Amino acid sequence: MNRILGLMHDLLFRSKVDAVSHALGVDVVYASSLDEANARCAEEPPAIIFADLADPQFPALDTAGAMRAAAPGARLIGFASHVDLKALRAARDAGFEMTLSRSEFTQRLPELLKS
Repeated sequence: MNRILGLMHDLLFRSKVDAVSHALGVDVVYASSLDEANARCAEEPPAIIFADLADPQFPALDTAGAMRAAAPGARLIGFASHVDLKALRAARDAGFEMTLSRSEFTQRLPELLKS
């Protein structure tokens, strides 16, 4: 199965992702900066990259540009609070294929990790 790269710092949310990914047998690796994300992509290009758009380390425009350059074939998914319409809109405008509220991302996580 293809590797998935998660761009986030939130350890509680990350534990939710880990629980689902382990249950599905999916390999998720994490990066806490764009430099680290670039290094992870150089090691093994991910099939999917998901980013916490509320994390100041991953602004939508910078993240989309860096990840498109580092892993052009990866599917780019962003998530943020349902009330953070500015972040969700910025991500769509920057080129994220999919933007979801945190709750929708959590609900759809098994489907997203399998795709």
